Amino acid sequence: MSAGFLWGTLGITVKAIYSETTVNPLSLALFRLLFAIPILTIPASLKGFNFTLTRREALLFSGFGFCSLTVFQSLYLTSFAYTTAQHAVALLYTAPSFVAVLSRVFLKERMTRNKILAVILSTLGAFLIVGVARGVPLFGTRTQIGDWLAIGSGLAYSTWYIFGKFLGRNREPAVTSIFAMCFGAIFLFPVTVTTEGLTIPIGLLAWGLVAFVGIFPTALAYLVYIGGLKSIDATKASVFALMEPLSGVILAFLFLGERLSYDSFLGFVLIIGSIFIMSKAES
Repeated sequence: MSAGFLWGTLGITVKAIYSETTVNPLSLALFRLLFAIPILTIPASLKGFNFTLTRREALLFSGFGFCSLTVFQSLYLTSFAYTTAQHAVALLYTAPSFVAVLSRVFLKERMTRNKILAVILSTLGAFLIVGVARGVPLFGTRTQIGDWLAIGSGLAYSTWYIFGKFLGRNREPAVTSIFAMCFGAIFLFPVTVTTEGLTIPIGLLAWGLVAFVGIFPTALAYLVYIGGLKSIDATKASVFALMEPLSGVILAFLFLGERLSYDSFLGFVLIIGSIFIMSKAES
């Protein structure tokens, strides 16, 4: 739950960065990884974890880093520049439904009735949030473009589960994540330079906000979450991680004055409900 709360602080911090600094979304995504990688690597190294890679694993980690980190971070942090923090964090949590579909395609995992129901509810929830029920034309507003970017980030983030299944079988979760972040940062650097251009934070406020994103809702949140997994199973942990969208929505309301419309709130409830149903499918 602590990890979920830390992740939930990302939205209001990113909004502050975009309003108070000149740091662009892709540069923020890169700095987020650059701050988090050493913080995660130091304790993993002290514990003597194995950091060796075969050539095949390096190729797989390249795909892992690109899909699950480069694309995910780019889409998710860019979505905050277009839509509200509440919409972005809610739509990210379509990821479990994408996991259910992708695991069926690539891992041949069984698609149970609970999983099918969860996918349907999550899809309905997403369409309600993007405003389809209100007749908003697809990609017709800046906010909706941001909503679709957030949904795309959910799809990209869901690939973490697929790659993790192949690459995390005989490796500590921390090491798997560190390698993914390293490869993600390697790919993110040229993407940032050639598209938006790399913007360096200027001043203590800018560096402080960027460092906060890399340390608290990234590195520290992950360390706390992994610590929790040692005491409870992954299914329970995934439910407790719902603190992220809940705290993200509440913090955006308190600090940014954001309010979900009635249909968006219903969509949010459907997405949260889909995750509870998904957890039952995995238990």
